[in-house]
Amino acid sequence: MGSAEAAEMAKLAETTYRDVNIGLANQFGLFAEKAGIDVYKVIEACNSQPYSHIHRPGIAVGGHCIPVYPRLYLSTDPDASIVRTARQHNAAMPEHVVERAAELLGDLTGLRAVVLGASYRGKVKETAFSGVFATVAALEARGAQVLVHDPMYADDELARFGWTPYHLGEPVDLAVVQADHPEYAELSPVDLPGIRLLSDGRNVTDPARWAGTPRVVVGAA
Repeated sequence: MGSAEAAEMAKLAETTYRDVNIGLANQFGLFAEKAGIDVYKVIEACNSQPYSHIHRPGIAVGGHCIPVYPRLYLSTDPDASIVRTARQHNAAMPEHVVERAAELLGDLTGLRAVVLGASYRGKVKETAFSGVFATVAALEARGAQVLVHDPMYADDELARFGWTPYHLGEPVDLAVVQADHPEYAELSPVDLPGIRLLSDGRNVTDPARWAGTPRVVVGAA
């Protein structure tokens, strides 16, 4: 293998490693939800020693690289079962988050549900492979009236995706945090009147602000 080929594989390997790492974190997170454990405390403890670098679980893996390069790698190495499993697991997280909300709220038919964050990650105005698409689809499949909010996008920009824009202060039954925009750390129930459940897919909201209002986080009981 020449230097050019090695450089190409290095890019595939580095990005694939991150996707697999997130897949492992998500696996730990799903187990922690069932076992009543806070996976973030577990990961913090693990990463306190120098040979552990576990990433954080979350609702989705987006962007131009992390969800894409593992697929490129799999196209050249179809036996990479670990890579395939991690990619499938990460892609299924939006469905898991919405299913968990449905288990807590019951039938979502007719409920007003807002997806907070169109971007694939906080502070980036980009929807490439964003979890917003799968999250909206999962909510709509359960009959919810879905709206989308993102502080980086104007109403007409959100509407061009086919979404109904949401404005803070409007009544809503369910909110799903999909992107870790810093603005969402400041949210409280006052900003989402009537909210019955906050499903934080990025663990970015402040639990102190949500005392007394049902709030669930990926990877936490």
